[in-house]
Amino acid sequence: MSTVKTRILIISDTHCAVLTRRKDGGNVPHPPFSAPLPPADLLILAGDLTMTGKIEEYHRALDMLKDIEAPVKLVIAGNHDYSLDSDFMLSHLEPKGLTKPAAEFEIQEAHDLWMAPEGRARLEGVTFLEEGVHSVDLENGARVKVYASPYTPEYQDWGFPYEHDEDRYNTRETSLSDAKNIAPSPVPSFTATDMPIDILLTHGPPYQNMSQTTTGDDAGCPHLLRALMRGRPLLHCFGHIHEGWGAEIVKWSDRADEIATAPTSIADWKDGAWHTGVAHNGLQSVSVNHEKMLQRHAAYLDVSRDGSTLRRGQETVLVNAAIMDVNYEPVNAPWLIDIELPLAK
Repeated sequence: MSTVKTRILIISDTHCAVLTRRKDGGNVPHPPFSAPLPPADLLILAGDLTMTGKIEEYHRALDMLKDIEAPVKLVIAGNHDYSLDSDFMLSHLEPKGLTKPAAEFEIQEAHDLWMAPEGRARLEGVTFLEEGVHSVDLENGARVKVYASPYTPEYQDWGFPYEHDEDRYNTRETSLSDAKNIAPSPVPSFTATDMPIDILLTHGPPYQNMSQTTTGDDAGCPHLLRALMRGRPLLHCFGHIHEGWGAEIVKWSDRADEIATAPTSIADWKDGAWHTGVAHNGLQSVSVNHEKMLQRHAAYLDVSRDGSTLRRGQETVLVNAAIMDVNYEPVNAPWLIDIELPLAK
C-alpha cells in the first residue's frame, strides 16, 4: 500500500474556547491552546464544541476553527452539543423549557449551520461527520477512511446517550454476550474489508484508556474498546474525559481478533478478559516535552516513516485531546501527529 506522510492536528472539548493571542511581547510562554496553532493537512475536533448547544455557541466554535490553518477540517458532536441530537431534544421538552415547535426550530437551525450545503460550516471548509464510515480525500493526496460517532454512555442526562449495557459499535455477532445491541452502523473489523478504517473518531474514550475521572471512576466504554480491538485503526481520537488528556500507543496481540469476538460478558470483559487482546507490555504512554509543547502550541508525536512507523493492524495511537480541564479552563494542548495514510487510488 502506497502512503503519504500526513500531519493531523487533534482537539476536543473546546466548549466555546477562544484561541488567544499574546499581546505583551514578553518572554512569558504562550498557554498551550493559543494562536497560532501549528498548520496541518487535517484538523480533527472530537466533540463538545459548546457548553449547551446554543446557536451562538456554535458560531463561536466556527470562529475558533476559522483561525486554524488546515485545508480539511472534520468535526463531530459531543454530549454538550445536544441540539444536534434530535431524539434527545424532542424527548426533553419539559426539562429544557421548550415547546415542540421551538425544539424543532433549534434542531433545524443547528443542522443547517453544520450540514446544509449553504450553511456556515460547509462554506468555511468544515465537514461535520454524522455516525458511520466516511471516506475523505486530503490535499496531500491521502484518502482517509474515518469511523465517526458522537455517542457516549449515559451520564447526567446529556445528549447522544446510550445505556451502559447497550452496544453501539459492534455487530450482533461480536457484541458482548449480555449486551443489548443497538448499533445502526458498527465499526468495521480490520480483517473484514480491503479498506480498514484509518481513524476511529469518537467523542468518548474506550474503557481503561485515558478514561479515569478525578473521582476514580472509569468512564470509558467497554463496547467501544471491543470495537477498537476489532477495527484496529491507525489512530483513535476522542476526548470527553477532560482529566484523561494524553496519548498512548497500544500493540495488539496475535489473538486480538479471537479475543474481540469471543463470547464474554460485560463484567468479565471489564474485569480483564480484554487484556489478552493486547501484547505483553503493549500499552505505552507517550511522553511530552513540556517546553517544546509550549513553543509548538501542541504536543507532538511522529509515527510516520520519519519517526517510528506504525504497523497497520498491529498498533494503534490513542489520543485524548480534551482542551479543557475539569474546571473548564483551556489548559491542555492540542495533539499534532505525523502519520502515514494511504494514497488515493
